[in-house]
Amino acid sequence: MADYDILIRNGTVIDGTTIPRFKADIGIKDGKVAKIGGIARSATGDREINAEGNIVAPGYIDIHTHYDAQITWDPYCTISGWHGVTSVLLGNCGFGFAPIPPHLRERAQLMMTRNEAISFETMKEGMQWDKYGWETLPDWIDHLKRIPKGVNCQTLVPLNPVYAYVMGSVEEAKSRRPTQDEKEQMFKIMHEAMDYGACGFSYQRCGVPSVQPDWDGTPMPTDVIPDYELIEFGQELAKRGEGFIEMFDSSPSDHDTVEDFMTSLAEASGRPIVRNILLANDDRPEDHERFLDWLDESHDKGLQVFGMGFTVRSPTLLTFEDWSLWDNAPTWHTVMNGDYESRVEKMKDESVRASLRDEIDRRIVGGLGTSGPAQELTMHGAAGYEQLEKYEGRPVAEIAETEGKHVADVILDISLESEFKAEFVGNAYPTSAETTAKVLSNPYVVPGISDGGAHCHFVVQGAYPTDLLEWMVREEGLISAEQAHYGLSRLPAHMCGLGDRGILRENAPADVVIYDPETIRRTPSWDKMEKLYDQPAGGWRRSQKAEGLHYTMVNGQITFEGLDCTGATPGEVLLNRG
Repeated sequence: MADYDILIRNGTVIDGTTIPRFKADIGIKDGKVAKIGGIARSATGDREINAEGNIVAPGYIDIHTHYDAQITWDPYCTISGWHGVTSVLLGNCGFGFAPIPPHLRERAQLMMTRNEAISFETMKEGMQWDKYGWETLPDWIDHLKRIPKGVNCQTLVPLNPVYAYVMGSVEEAKSRRPTQDEKEQMFKIMHEAMDYGACGFSYQRCGVPSVQPDWDGTPMPTDVIPDYELIEFGQELAKRGEGFIEMFDSSPSDHDTVEDFMTSLAEASGRPIVRNILLANDDRPEDHERFLDWLDESHDKGLQVFGMGFTVRSPTLLTFEDWSLWDNAPTWHTVMNGDYESRVEKMKDESVRASLRDEIDRRIVGGLGTSGPAQELTMHGAAGYEQLEKYEGRPVAEIAETEGKHVADVILDISLESEFKAEFVGNAYPTSAETTAKVLSNPYVVPGISDGGAHCHFVVQGAYPTDLLEWMVREEGLISAEQAHYGLSRLPAHMCGLGDRGILRENAPADVVIYDPETIRRTPSWDKMEKLYDQPAGGWRRSQKAEGLHYTMVNGQITFEGLDCTGATPGEVLLNRG
């Protein structure tokens, strides 16, 4: 009998804690890291891997995903699973599929079609909700335990379905504040879910209009939630002394800034809080520098607050068929929502166009996932329309100058002429490597954001672990691999209360990646990405995989060998441990 199930020889270990790398053999047995170093040359493994010249590191923990639907048909939660992610967090931004009564199932799926750009037909076919019939959060966690998983998963309590469940409907939850009795019911739902293993709560609050609205363009229930109700949820966490809060917040009701509100929420809850989105900004460095200073000052006071850094170079490829991230601009919001005919009519209306031009001039369109100003879009694909081929590869600002038009008119005319099929590209990450390194040098910043499972027609942010190692570590040399792996694994594990996950330590779960630091990269390049029609109901997505990532292991079993999936599904539901 072999000494180990898997024996990794000659690798360079980066254990996730930021201690310097070291050469050591690693023995894995019964899903655990059995031994690091001190392994005799005579020792054997059922499977032996020569990791000479490779990094051996803890699997990555992706804490900002929307795989709540996709995990029901894709055990590996790809894109993330293709990039060394071994654990994913569900229930982010207040979105999820429990608690939901049977008559609101389709309504819950509709909620995800606009704000996270997930196909309704794909969800309806792929989730098989009518067959499996979960309703409560404990039901949902039981369902996650039953289905095959190639990654570990953990879930937050998403507040949008909680509000709708208690108040009777999504519309009711938007139109009034809950009674005290209804709030008590919500707190009870959260406590029952956390007793069952959920790890805290989440919400988005984008105000009105929302950059991530409901399917009909109206705000989500949590977009209009007042500060005091969120503070009350935080106080419920304080009673438990466990759990954390994930927030996407730009619209506090009774505080001057989001940082002021986060301070109050952190003081009320006593628990870790992570805020999306922290974007390094070359043009307005005061934005991220203010937030970084606040992180440092907060931790000096003992508050556990963190920033989710947007650090992945991921150009946004968009068409007007389903582009949703200009919904925060009032007039663009009206022309981007509704049926095709009404949208065309509005786009041709000169009075409407005047407002659309104004909103571009004031640089309020862009949303998450593009460079912000629409002026920086480039015409990327004519979609087979011969008369538009002359614009291929040209910035819309250049076209506007050449033809004596406003940028808004160029974008609208091309979109109308192509029946919304023409493609534009925007730089989702226009910030310099040096500024990114400054943000990542803060020990309270988690790299990301993947948004895995969402916006899959626009971006491929789930490749962020590979991009971080390819770009910031190897190409730029601005952060160390030790620092990168701390941010990819150990820091998110700490925030989520995941004990020995995100670290290579004896007796810890064997979630492991092995990669070549000289060749790790995303493939194909963004301009050569093909559409994968691999989703239920014929749905498609853009994708990138990781070249140079040789092995991914989850709980001691190999799930990916190079680009090939082994079919193993050793993933577990990770329960709240405080």
